[in-house]
Amino acid sequence: MPPVFPVTYTIGAYKNVLLGSNFPYYLFNSFMVSLSTVLITIPFSLLAAYGVSRFSFRGKTFILFMIIVLFTLPTISLVAALYKLFYTLGWINLPISLICTYSAHNFPLAFFLMVKYLDKIPFEMDSAALIDGCTHFQAFRYIITPMSLPGILSAAVLVFIFCWNEFLFALTFTPDESTRMASVGIALFEGTYEVPWGDIAAASVVVTLPLLIFLMIFQKYIIRGLTSGAVKE
Repeated sequence: MPPVFPVTYTIGAYKNVLLGSNFPYYLFNSFMVSLSTVLITIPFSLLAAYGVSRFSFRGKTFILFMIIVLFTLPTISLVAALYKLFYTLGWINLPISLICTYSAHNFPLAFFLMVKYLDKIPFEMDSAALIDGCTHFQAFRYIITPMSLPGILSAAVLVFIFCWNEFLFALTFTPDESTRMASVGIALFEGTYEVPWGDIAAASVVVTLPLLIFLMIFQKYIIRGLTSGAVKE
């Protein structure tokens, strides 16, 4: 068992993690997969949220209900089917398997966050843009999207965090060391005769620090995006 308080203090564990292992490659894999997921999920969810927020159409309630159902599905229930699909496509040990899975899995979260934020933007903004000669897409691109920046940033940060910390899909779809994610790399640290608690703790700190810095930079946008729609005016 690890001691409650260390007897001696050393940075040797950080050297082992950053210089004596493949953990920097795991960090790079996690960053690229998480960033790719954000770049795919946010535009699609923003377009979908704009359509739901601004237009009334048949089946709208059913679509929202199905998105909620997808959001509540447990991760473990999807692993076997997705693994069989990706194995058939030859995507096992390829980052695209995680990118597609994370994009679909995080779409409902980003979608609902941005629907709530877009509902706070007055419809008169769209009407004014249409009167000035804009199409619906131009109004969305030049008027609504810039005004939705706090909601977009909050959704992007949350999606990035969930992808960065996800474990089960990463462990199942990318078992090879060359495509391993940082969350899996921490769990698979191996010691010859004992558990390398120092290396595991150091790797946990290294994984957490980028997220803390990220949150400190964008915290005001995250708070504004998450609290939009909380008070009805």
